[in-house]
Amino acid sequence: MRNIVIGCLLTVFLCCEKPQQKYFSQSPEITSFKTSISQYNNGDWESWRTLFADTAKLYINAKKSITATDLENAQKEMLTNFSSYGFEDEDTFIEMIITDDGETWVNYWANWQGTLITNNTTIDVPVHITAQYIDGKIVELYDYYDSAIVSRALAEIEKANNTPIEDKTALAAVETFVNDFFNKQGANPEVANTILAANYTRHLNGNQVAASPEEFVQSMQNNFTAFPDFHIKLLNHSPLFENTLFIHWKLTGTNTGEFNQEPATGKKVSVSGLSKVHFNGDGKINKEDVYYNQLDLMTQLGKTLN
Repeated sequence: MRNIVIGCLLTVFLCCEKPQQKYFSQSPEITSFKTSISQYNNGDWESWRTLFADTAKLYINAKKSITATDLENAQKEMLTNFSSYGFEDEDTFIEMIITDDGETWVNYWANWQGTLITNNTTIDVPVHITAQYIDGKIVELYDYYDSAIVSRALAEIEKANNTPIEDKTALAAVETFVNDFFNKQGANPEVANTILAANYTRHLNGNQVAASPEEFVQSMQNNFTAFPDFHIKLLNHSPLFENTLFIHWKLTGTNTGEFNQEPATGKKVSVSGLSKVHFNGDGKINKEDVYYNQLDLMTQLGKTLN
């Protein structure tokens, strides 16, 4: 009889035990994910990448994983085509579940919207993202969306960018760029807006230094401060091919101002370089890749390798 009573009490206790919660509409992980969306929308990549574990694997419409840095670079490149972009708040749904294996996953459904710079067209892309969290960091992420919507829009941009322009149009733009902006030390920044496309990007020795005319003007101020007599001489150029020019140039100047947080040396420099300049169908520069021997410049300034 005593055993029967104990057994009944144990059964009652087990039946009354609260089951583990596995579904959440609010949690620290959900808050963190929402923060990542906000940072993405605001272009705050430095903060965005801190929400991922160093070894995080991201699967973007593919079976092969990439890193958070890979995704950041790809997005930066793609988003230069948009005047505005971001995930919309309306009709967004987010949840967190804990699987039977004890894994923590955040699921997110939303609409991504972007407005193209070239034709002001707005595109809408439904997106589903699911991310696994460990110790507050994303360790694995799957992102699914209809890539054809974006691909078609970018293909239209590419077609417009490669509408042939005349050689004289390209050369006139380069000469104006050099004579009225570079060789006047950026005194009239509006020149940049007349020569450069709204989605202009500039890479220096492989590193992106500007993603808009405004960023370009700002990035050049350090050079104009360091070399008040900054001067570019056009040496020669290739024929225009598929709206692209290769330009050989020479930079001269005297370092009488602070350069890269280093005091002036008073030394004169002379450095040659090559620029690959691409024009869109409107005759504006939308991409520039600049290459020069940075070690040669620093050596002429009296710097040495440690």
